[in-house]
Amino acid sequence: MMGKKTIVRKKVMISGFKVKEHARKSNSQLQILDSKDKTQILKESLQKKENELMESLFEQNSIYNQTVSTVKKFNEYKLKVAVEQVERERKLSKVIEKSINQNLKCLAINERKLKAQKIQIQEKLNIATKKLLISKKLTTIGERTTNFSHDVRNPLSLVRTQLEILQIKLLKENDLNSKVAFMRIFYALNGIDNMIEQVLDYAREKPLQITESKLSNILKLCIMGIEIPENVKIKLPKEDYSILCDDHQMGIVFNNLILNAIESFENGGVIEIKIDNQTDNIEIEIQDSGTGISNNILEKIFEPQFTTKKAGTGFGLASCFRIITQHRGIINVQNNPTRFLIKLPKNQ
Repeated sequence: MMGKKTIVRKKVMISGFKVKEHARKSNSQLQILDSKDKTQILKESLQKKENELMESLFEQNSIYNQTVSTVKKFNEYKLKVAVEQVERERKLSKVIEKSINQNLKCLAINERKLKAQKIQIQEKLNIATKKLLISKKLTTIGERTTNFSHDVRNPLSLVRTQLEILQIKLLKENDLNSKVAFMRIFYALNGIDNMIEQVLDYAREKPLQITESKLSNILKLCIMGIEIPENVKIKLPKEDYSILCDDHQMGIVFNNLILNAIESFENGGVIEIKIDNQTDNIEIEIQDSGTGISNNILEKIFEPQFTTKKAGTGFGLASCFRIITQHRGIINVQNNPTRFLIKLPKNQ
């Protein structure tokens, strides 16, 4: 047993000796290296360190470049998104602006339409109000005129009959003065009878007898029945149109308007009649060069029993208004110069 331990110990001692000997030889070899070899080794070591450092720097620079590129791309993306957003907002703003402008145009158009409708409604209201006033007056006038005409015409007929008997006797005597006196009396009686007939015609509204008539014919027949002074000139329209109307009633309208114009002249004047063929209406204008109408009576001019004449009945222009209204038309008057404007629908 002791012999084996001794052998092991010896082997260990031999191994340790060998290691020490190898180390001694290595140290000896290093000592043998000259200074040039040491410098070379140092250079190689430094070069290696430098290379490692450069590689590290290149690697860091690559990471930096990648980071910068990524940041740049991100900023470009953000800028692109912002530009696209601005462009979308600009387009949306244009759409909104266009929509607002269209709405404003629509509002302006609607406002004009509403104003036009308001004017039309006001005109219709004015006409309806006039019709109502006239209707109320007609009721009263109708009751009074029936009794009035009966009470007046009976004694007038008696007077006319007696005058005719006296006239026969006076004709035998051949008294010129008496003849003139009788003619004046008969003329006055006819005037009274015509005034009564005018009131009665206004009071009892007759149904229209609609026919197709030429305006030129109605005007010519009307003028033929009027005594026109030499210093009064009537200009008839060059145009001629056919309209659906009651030609007798329309003749009464023209008769009243032309007579009114003649009576407004102090020393003669001109009456001009114009016709305008519109889309849905025929417009007739009767203008005179007279003294005009006072503004304070313009609104009352078509009312029954309203007159500024000493011997007027107040039913002439009222009859015009009633007849034109019956024809579903409109009659208005303007001043300076005096113009009566009549609008009649083409279809009755």
